[in-house]
Amino acid sequence: MMRTPRRNSPASPPRRTPIRARASALEPPRVTATPTPPAGGGWMQDNAYGLLLAGLPWVLIATLVVRWDWLSAGQQTLQQVGQAYGQDPFSRIIKLSMLGLSTFVVLRRLTLARAVLRELNLMFIVFVVLVPVSALWSISPGDTLARFISMITVVQICFALTLAKWHTQRFQQVMRPLVTTILVASFLVGILMPDWIIEKGEGTLKDAWHGLVYSKNGFGQLAGFGVLLWAHAWLYERKRWWRAAPPLALAVACLFLSRSSTSLLATMFSIAFLLLLYGLPDNMRRYLPFFVALFAGIVLIYALAILKLIPGLDFFFSPIAALTGKDETFTARSQIWQIIEQHISLAPLLGSGYGAYWVGPVPTSPSFVFLSRMYFYPTESHNGYLEIVNDLGYVGLMCLVGYIFLYVKQSLQLMKIDRSQGVLYLGLFFQTALINLSESTWLNVNTPYQFLVMTFATFAIARTLLQISLQRHFHA
Repeated sequence: MMRTPRRNSPASPPRRTPIRARASALEPPRVTATPTPPAGGGWMQDNAYGLLLAGLPWVLIATLVVRWDWLSAGQQTLQQVGQAYGQDPFSRIIKLSMLGLSTFVVLRRLTLARAVLRELNLMFIVFVVLVPVSALWSISPGDTLARFISMITVVQICFALTLAKWHTQRFQQVMRPLVTTILVASFLVGILMPDWIIEKGEGTLKDAWHGLVYSKNGFGQLAGFGVLLWAHAWLYERKRWWRAAPPLALAVACLFLSRSSTSLLATMFSIAFLLLLYGLPDNMRRYLPFFVALFAGIVLIYALAILKLIPGLDFFFSPIAALTGKDETFTARSQIWQIIEQHISLAPLLGSGYGAYWVGPVPTSPSFVFLSRMYFYPTESHNGYLEIVNDLGYVGLMCLVGYIFLYVKQSLQLMKIDRSQGVLYLGLFFQTALINLSESTWLNVNTPYQFLVMTFATFAIARTLLQISLQRHFHA
């Protein structure tokens, strides 16, 4: 008698897995952060050097940004300004040590580093090459190379931060506590010992807070970054209100105490951008590039209005000037711009060399002319775009335009996959672009917190785009 074969019951052994399914089971699991592929194949989470690298920005800020001589409660004199441009052996040792450590990490992660460089903003790489090359025609080659060492130290630190213990929110994980700590310390010192960090000058300087940094404008810029970072945490990272609201309120208070109207305007603009995109309906997201272009156009018109490059734009600038409380020369900055433009005319194509103009109030420097014409030493051009032209000529300005274009393009590309991070990087860009209309921060190592923020953001965008590319490749 033939027996009818029984169907597989739940207790029966499973059928053999198809070859394709078995092959797919051998693929690496999905990851939330791109690990570094080891030499032997497979995937692993790379957490080495994470704590060390996260500490480097703290050392950088403590060494080059925080002004410890305010403990003497003295005001900065012209002699002290000149000494600030001198070679400080302690700072030099710290910078070289940080450069060595970060370079060591880059070399240890050389394969990954090359992959990040392929995604990095090309015009940023051009800047890194152009700066030391400008020593060939610099009016002060030694100062150009010295500034380049400071610049490449910041670049290498940011580069190394993207090569170990990486995740998509690494940027704000490092920068938010750092900025907040400086603001908290400045606020406490200002309450307990106000003579140490409050200006005693006249006009816009009177009773303005400079915090633990060198100027009220620098303090305002740091506070503005704090406002942006904590507003982003509240809106886009879903931080609890009781965690985000107190540091956000502190940052807003420091921003107003600095009396830096430029930082106030730039922060208001960037926060408006965050709020606009936060409330943007899903069916309107395809118009996102249009909104970004609109904001960029407003920044451009504002720049032209301040510099008076196109007649008839005063009607646009007047209400903004009234809002910020400044006159249309931005506290007589137009006279500084005129002197800088005269110097630019001597070498308009390639400039006078990176960092070679503002070398201190010494008779051998062309910048010494400010003492006879304006009776003070500004230390910068008070316009980041003019500063680039003065240092690297119109070639440098074209590189800056290219860098901005690629930065915005990559941020929009990132926003399609990670809206939160894309919005943050664009907000930082708009804030920095506006600040540079009356302050010089593009590539400026004399204000390394601004340069640190934008350089880190540039590398973070490249690292995130690489992560997305790798995930698509291995999990397609």
